[in-house]
Amino acid sequence: MPTPRIRYSKNDQVVFFVTWLFFFLFHITGSSTVLAGFAVLMLLITNYKFEAFPFHILTIQFCLYCYATAFWALNGRICIDIGNSIFLTLACLYIFYGYYSKVQNVMVLAKIFMWGGYAVIFYTFFYYGIDNIIAAEESRRLDSSFANVNTIAMLAATAIIINVYFYLFEKRSASLLLAIPGIMVIASTQSRKAYVMLVMGVFLLYYIKMVHSGKKKPPVLKIITYFAIGLTLVFLLGTTSFFAGINERMLGMIASITGQGEVDSSSSIRAVYREIGWGQFMETPLTGIGMGNAQIIVSRSLGFITYLHDNYAEIACDGGLLGLISYYSIYLYILVNELRYVKKDSSAILIEVWVAIRLITDIGAVSYSNKITYIYLMFFFLHLTDMQKKYPAKQKWNKQLVPSFKR
Repeated sequence: MPTPRIRYSKNDQVVFFVTWLFFFLFHITGSSTVLAGFAVLMLLITNYKFEAFPFHILTIQFCLYCYATAFWALNGRICIDIGNSIFLTLACLYIFYGYYSKVQNVMVLAKIFMWGGYAVIFYTFFYYGIDNIIAAEESRRLDSSFANVNTIAMLAATAIIINVYFYLFEKRSASLLLAIPGIMVIASTQSRKAYVMLVMGVFLLYYIKMVHSGKKKPPVLKIITYFAIGLTLVFLLGTTSFFAGINERMLGMIASITGQGEVDSSSSIRAVYREIGWGQFMETPLTGIGMGNAQIIVSRSLGFITYLHDNYAEIACDGGLLGLISYYSIYLYILVNELRYVKKDSSAILIEVWVAIRLITDIGAVSYSNKITYIYLMFFFLHLTDMQKKYPAKQKWNKQLVPSFKR
């Protein structure tokens, strides 16, 4: 079901612009002050009233677990600092959540993320210059000057995936040409995570679109044909100088997985990080060594401080099995509940694909401590609440026995 076109009030439009501006400025500065400042602004321009939803309960329980690990951590101060960072992020986002939980169609947030992502893409062109971006595509990566290049690239991939969703499922194609500069930015950053996100996201959306085309039998031949064309196109692009840098890094990553070919230095050291993390997990499997404390183990083994570049290994090492359950139960809750709406509303397809891709890219990035993770989680939960309002389940028991999350 396409997203209905809704006429929003002037006040709504002001809030949407404020949210877009926040999303844009947050990505180009990475500042917690920006998040706090816009949260205060949202308090001033909206009629905020706190209500507890699953988003609040599931995210705060993970935050509290981060604090709890300080009791048995190698360095409890690190756990408290991480807990404080997540808590302050959630406190600000709860204000945004309070407003958007009452918006008629929360997919407006997906559009805000898309246009915010494209704004960052154009700012990237302005900041580095088109000549430097083209040069970076062919040789060395862009440097992380105003923001981490992987963050920029993954944002670009996210914006394009949202754009492709609107094109495939809602026939809104006017902005699809903006994907071209987005792809150029991904190539110039040489981000493998963003590259995987983009290819998988577009393929999954197209595949699901074909399967849910309304025909009794999925157009298998058509799907296979377009998949073959897509693979050929990716291969041909990879052989050009335009994608030379990212292609070389992708081949190095593939070699590290298959054991065939030359493994690049980045993939090699990341394999060492994962080995350290999972090795520590085997020694402290239940509760770990304290959130954020993996850097101490790395320092003892390699002589320098860094995180493990793998969210699963990082949480397993830091928080043990309980940490993995505490964090990934949040995503499991979304995936399981959104699945009920996939055949009823096409927007649920975007959420399922988006969540699946984030779970895959967690193999190559530590995301649990990133503020953007909780911004996206906020949207996922808002969408789920929106679906529950639009398609209420038939209740076979007394409503008074159904627990309410509102307080």
